[in-house]
Amino acid sequence: MHSLDKKWKEFVYAASGFGPNLLMVLMTAYFTDALNPAGLNANKDSWSISGYTLITPAIFGVLWMIAKIFDGIVDVPLAAFTDNLRTKWGRRRPALLMSFIPMVISYILAWTPLQMRENSIVNTVWVCIMLLIFFTSYTMSLITFYGSFSSVCADESQRIRLGNYKSFFDTIGYCLVYALIPVFIGMGINIRSLVMLASPLMLTMIIPFFIIKEGEKYGQGKDYLPDAKVGLIESFTTTCKNRMFIKWIIPNSCAYFGLNMFLAAQNTLISGVMNLSATWAAVMNTAAFAPVPLMLFIYYKLIQKKGIRAGFQACLLCFAVAILNFCVGSEYLFPDSIIPRIVIGCIGGTLGSFSIGAFFATPYMIPSQISAMEFKITGKDHTAMYFAVQALTTSVVGAVSTGLIYEYVKNVQVEKVINGVAVAGETWKVGVSIVPMLVSIMCVIGFFACFKLPKSYTEDIVRSELEKSNIK
Repeated sequence: MHSLDKKWKEFVYAASGFGPNLLMVLMTAYFTDALNPAGLNANKDSWSISGYTLITPAIFGVLWMIAKIFDGIVDVPLAAFTDNLRTKWGRRRPALLMSFIPMVISYILAWTPLQMRENSIVNTVWVCIMLLIFFTSYTMSLITFYGSFSSVCADESQRIRLGNYKSFFDTIGYCLVYALIPVFIGMGINIRSLVMLASPLMLTMIIPFFIIKEGEKYGQGKDYLPDAKVGLIESFTTTCKNRMFIKWIIPNSCAYFGLNMFLAAQNTLISGVMNLSATWAAVMNTAAFAPVPLMLFIYYKLIQKKGIRAGFQACLLCFAVAILNFCVGSEYLFPDSIIPRIVIGCIGGTLGSFSIGAFFATPYMIPSQISAMEFKITGKDHTAMYFAVQALTTSVVGAVSTGLIYEYVKNVQVEKVINGVAVAGETWKVGVSIVPMLVSIMCVIGFFACFKLPKSYTEDIVRSELEKSNIK
């Protein structure tokens, strides 16, 4: 049953993931630096929990990568679970409620080290266990939420609107994380205190429980669409066989590699490479995220006129150029004045805001539309699995970009020399400076991969691709 039968419900429903997504973004942006502040200069005591390294850097990067990969792998069985769940209360709502409490508790505990000791192996193990629990419950919540898109919406245009509304709330979250948080950091408030204050925002995840129309009351109880069920193995293999979906996964992974690495590194890029205070970080991040709602409107118009392929390609190229401004505006090139660094950073942020909105919105639009058309054509309903496989690939990509690469390159430093004089106690963050170049290269690769995408995802196009993929 199409639950979003009024326009206001679309907007409210899109807000469901606001809290969990905001807190996940906060974790992506600041968590590893809070535990290991090796790449920080300005406001180090506030950006980190203790001012020194609370985990064992030599092994934390690998464990962080494993946790992120696990986050992707667990998506698959959880997606099959929520796709095939049938209860008298429905299938999506029970799954959401099941995951909510462990998601909240494990998130708070992940930010709570057991020991205030430097290089603590106990903290390293504890944090990674909490991360595994959080990633599992967070995944179940979000996969269930995204999996409902194909059924709560009536058509493609409504899914596009829902995706754009969802991106609007994501943008608010990013503004709060990247623009407002630095303001509080500049006031001397510690990052962990801010995390604890933001934790109640997780409550937005219970919104679908009140909006989704399912269960026995609506004729969607235990016996709802038994023929639409798809087993775990069949669902996974069918999704992976879908050539249209795989063609999308490649450029999306390139975009995610770049965006995820940038979001993880932006703090050290501003604090370490540009050597700007948290106050200026707030200004630069406002320039990057405040224009996103307008940019989403432009992106939507671009999709309508040129198609989703051309729109996404434009965003990839735009981001490839914008991210390089962190290199151009580095302290290394402008050691005697912060003004050029700030101006260049704001220009790059504004340019990149066009891409950020698209990177948020498009991963909701394409899988939900493909799966909705597949259900219409074949009668098989496994929407969550499309999001699970997408999340699996982006989790692996994110684990490599932020766990394996970023966590180690940020420790590469050399002596800081300005005008021939060594600066005592400070270093050039050489490793972090490489990040923008890596991001730019991945975006260019994604641009060329987009040529395999169709202009739109109509029923006829999806039907043709399903036939080519031998999916019935």
